[in-house]
Amino acid sequence: MREKLSIFLKSKPFKRFKKNHLAFASFFIVFLIVFIAIFGYFIVPDHTSNANSQNLELKLKKPGFCFYELTFDYQKEGSIKNYFFGFPQKSKSIIIYDTFYTENQRLIYKNQFNQLVSLPISDISIATYIDEKSETFMLQNIKKRTFWLGSDSLGRDVLSRLILGARISLTVGFIAVIISLIIGVIMGAMAGYFGGYIDKIIMWFISVFWSIPTVLLSMALLIAFSTQSKYQFLIVFFAIGLTMWVDTARIIRGQVMQLKEMGYIQAAFSMGFSNARILFKHILPNTYTILLVMTSSNFATAILMESGLSYLGLGVQPPAPSWGSMMREYFSFIGSDLSYLSIIPGTCIMIAVFAFNAIGNGLRDAFDIKS
Repeated sequence: MREKLSIFLKSKPFKRFKKNHLAFASFFIVFLIVFIAIFGYFIVPDHTSNANSQNLELKLKKPGFCFYELTFDYQKEGSIKNYFFGFPQKSKSIIIYDTFYTENQRLIYKNQFNQLVSLPISDISIATYIDEKSETFMLQNIKKRTFWLGSDSLGRDVLSRLILGARISLTVGFIAVIISLIIGVIMGAMAGYFGGYIDKIIMWFISVFWSIPTVLLSMALLIAFSTQSKYQFLIVFFAIGLTMWVDTARIIRGQVMQLKEMGYIQAAFSMGFSNARILFKHILPNTYTILLVMTSSNFATAILMESGLSYLGLGVQPPAPSWGSMMREYFSFIGSDLSYLSIIPGTCIMIAVFAFNAIGNGLRDAFDIKS
C-alpha cells in the first residue's frame, strides 16, 4: 500500500495536478467539507439531532450573540451513535441574560426583558429533571453559548445547521454520483461495444431521460411515493442520479467506440477472448481517467441539483438542515439586515460547487484529457 502511494505521489499526473494551485487548494476545501460532514456533531454548538433545538425566546439573534443556558448534561446518556447522528432534544432549558447568581437556594438572573427573576432551585430541579438541588450543582449546569452566525426564526443555531447541511449535500452528491456511474457505465459500455440495435435502443433511452427535467422527475417520484414519507430522503438521491447518468453513458459510449478500434483490442478479438473479458478487463480500465473527471463534475452538479430541489421544497424535508432549504426559508429577508440568513448557505453552495469543478478541471489537465 505504501509503495503504491509512493508511486502515485511521484507520478506525472499528480505532479501536474499539484502545480495547479487552484485545483490543489480546492482539494483541501473539499477535504475540509468532508471532514466537517462526517464529524459534524463533534464540532457543532447544538448537539441535538438535526441541530433542531428550538427556543422562540432566542429567535433572529444577530451573529455573535452570547447568553447563558441552564441545562443538564444529557450527553452522558449518549452512545457512539449519538456522536454521529445527534443527541435527544433537551426537555426544557432556561435562558439567562448577562447576570446570574444564587442566593438562599434561589437562582437570580436577568431575562430577555432585562428584568431580574428569582426562582427557587427546588422548582428548577423539578422542571428540568435535575435531581440535585444544591447551588453549586446549579451553577455548574449553566453554560455559556454563542450564536456565532446568529439564530433563525425558531431560535436554532445557524452555524450548527449550516455545518450539518454539508452532510446532506455530500450524501446526496455521493449516492447520486454512484447511481449515475453504475447506470451510465453499463449502458454506455454496452452501446459502444455492441453497436447495432443495442446501440439504437440505449441511445433512445438516453434521449428520453435527457428530455425529462430533474424537477419534473422528482415531483413524479415524490407523488408516487407520497404515502411513504420515510423514503422521501432516498427519492431525492434517485431522482438526481437518474437524470445524471445520461452524460456518463454518452461519454463512455464514445470512449468505448474509440478504444474498440485500437490494435490491442483487435488482437484480443482475434485471440478469441470473451466479450466480457475484453470489455471489463481491456477497455473499461482505460476509461478511468475520464470517469475520475466526470465524478468530480457530477458531484458539483448533484449538490447544485439538491440545493435547487430543496429550495423549491422538493428536496430534503424539515427538520433536516439543507443549504437549499435554508435559502428558501429566509429568502424574504434579502434586502434587510437579516439577509445573511440566506446569503451564508448560498455562499456555501457556491464554494462547494466551485471546488468540485476546479478539481475536475485540474484532473482533466493533469491526465491531459481533451474535452
